[in-house]
Amino acid sequence: MLPSVTSKAIVSFGEGSLRVSRRGNEASVLLVALSRPKVKNAFSDGLYLDLIAMLEAATVDDSISAVVLTGSGSYFSSGADLNGNFLPEDGASRDTLSKPAGRFMMALLAFPKVIAAAVNGPAVGIGVTTLLHCDLCYCTPNATFWVPFTRLALVPEFSSSATFVETMGLAKANDLLLLGKKIDATKAVDWNICSEVVADCDNSGDPFHQNSLASKISKDIDERLLSLPLGDKTSQIFCAMIRGKRRARLEQICKEELVKLDERFDGGECLEAVMHLNIGTSKSKL
Repeated sequence: MLPSVTSKAIVSFGEGSLRVSRRGNEASVLLVALSRPKVKNAFSDGLYLDLIAMLEAATVDDSISAVVLTGSGSYFSSGADLNGNFLPEDGASRDTLSKPAGRFMMALLAFPKVIAAAVNGPAVGIGVTTLLHCDLCYCTPNATFWVPFTRLALVPEFSSSATFVETMGLAKANDLLLLGKKIDATKAVDWNICSEVVADCDNSGDPFHQNSLASKISKDIDERLLSLPLGDKTSQIFCAMIRGKRRARLEQICKEELVKLDERFDGGECLEAVMHLNIGTSKSKL
């Protein structure tokens, strides 16, 4: 359950992989922190399900006009939890679209309100591809961005085969996707992943600190947009006009990517890559 409009508390949401708090003069900004710091906020099925539930709750709550997504601790997110099952499905084809990961992707694409990302540290895999679906994205100087899909015999996911090219151009997109290069915060701004590197943020790892990146972004959205006359309604109109035209196409691209991903899982290619990299051991090559 989301905190009430009158509550200033920081509360655990869902099964506990998220913590949330309201911000702004009208408490209309929901600050949401990925809260699995021991695994660097890796995306597990439980985290996906909590995010889906949060997006659904925020959609129907008229008192919420914007969501700011950030990480707890030193990482934004280390990407998909690699402790998941890389084995081919037993007796059936894999169907990622119907699993929590695929359902989260569809839920975020359908979210009708402002969503912003406050990248407080390294972002990996889906921790990066998610950013290209946010209306606003800012990062701290210590943020890095890495999508090592080729190392794991995966494929571009969450529509990144389109969003990366459209955002930064083919050559730069393939530096990230095909060659798996890691880039820093300054280059992320130059390549249009983020709009600004925000300095002088709190570095304690507390996403709810008054000087954290997420708190700064929440305040900025509230003061520059939601405090305007009819700012809440105006923001939803803008989101619908800017993102609405892209939604159906990006959903279709995402579904096609997931089909190709399922084929690689079912063929055992992802498992072979993971075994070769010795992931989960002291000899890991990831």
